[in-house]
Amino acid sequence: MNHEEFARRAARRLEEVADRTEEEARKLGIDGEASGTRARAYEMRVAAYLVREEAVAVSEAEAPAAGSPEAQA
Repeated sequence: MNHEEFARRAARRLEEVADRTEEEARKLGIDGEASGTRARAYEMRVAAYLVREEAVAVSEAEAPAAGSPEAQA
């Protein structure tokens, strides 16, 4: 598995956890905890975004320079 696939899987799992966290808070009707739960879910979504962006950055850093023999292959 390459780093991009790993990042997609990790991001998807973080998003799933965020969704479950928000849904559980809604089902339980935890009004006092709702804002904290939403904040934690938001943090997981931000983490998912950062994982995806890091994978893109790594891909770009690993890409051969334009015009190099590796890029032309």
